[in-house]
Amino acid sequence: MKRIILALFVALLSACSQIDTGNVGVERTLGKVSTEALPPGVYFTMFKTVDEFTAKEVQFGLTDLKPKSRDNLTMADVDIDIYFKTQPAAVPTLFTKYQGDVVEHRDIVGEKGSRDLVVGFSRVSREAREAVYKAVSNMDATSMHTKRTELAESVRETLQRELDNTDKGAFVVTGVNVRNLLTDPAIEAAIRQRAETDQAIEKKRKEVELAKAEAERLIVQAEGEAKANRIVSESITQALKEIRLAEIQRDTAVAIGNKAGNTVLLGGSATPLVQVR
Repeated sequence: MKRIILALFVALLSACSQIDTGNVGVERTLGKVSTEALPPGVYFTMFKTVDEFTAKEVQFGLTDLKPKSRDNLTMADVDIDIYFKTQPAAVPTLFTKYQGDVVEHRDIVGEKGSRDLVVGFSRVSREAREAVYKAVSNMDATSMHTKRTELAESVRETLQRELDNTDKGAFVVTGVNVRNLLTDPAIEAAIRQRAETDQAIEKKRKEVELAKAEAERLIVQAEGEAKANRIVSESITQALKEIRLAEIQRDTAVAIGNKAGNTVLLGGSATPLVQVR
């Protein structure tokens, strides 16, 4: 009796399916797919099948791409990582639409992946490849390496737009990472030459700005000195001029009179200003 009960218990367990956290289940009964996604939990599947799909973020890489840039140069190697999620509520509809496009998570990421299913992966990866080629075609190869962030955002926006064209809101592109971006050696040399030219131009521009600033400083200084001289000149009256002239004559007479044998006279009065004995 105990063996029968145990066998029944094992049979019941084998007829149950568990949906883990972060995943959703899609129920099939006699081949008919339910339109409602099953949340995480344990389900009795004696008379139906429950497939477990991941609703977590999925990452995959596009490697060895050779897109052509806007300046008609072919890139030597472009490697980009794509991150996306499938909306849980959309999984049953996607499964019905893409039953031939279902893979296990580990088939995408390798041994570290799970046996959870990913629906529509081939479509997402195909659209991602096209998005990369479109984004690169809108940028110049000689400057693309300095615009990785712009390139990544362009790929993300393009991919999201294309996915929404046929499956609105079903997929969400959560991120794009430009992992590798290489041009051929000839283009690399052109990039270096362009960088050196840009640096030389920037240096000359700064020199011109410094020279301009120095010239402006000298002009301001000259204008200040001219203004000061004008103020001084305008402030001297005729009386001040006569006093200053008398001071100059006095100082000159004293200097001459201090020498032995000299006598300094005042004008026509013949009265010595300084007697020297």
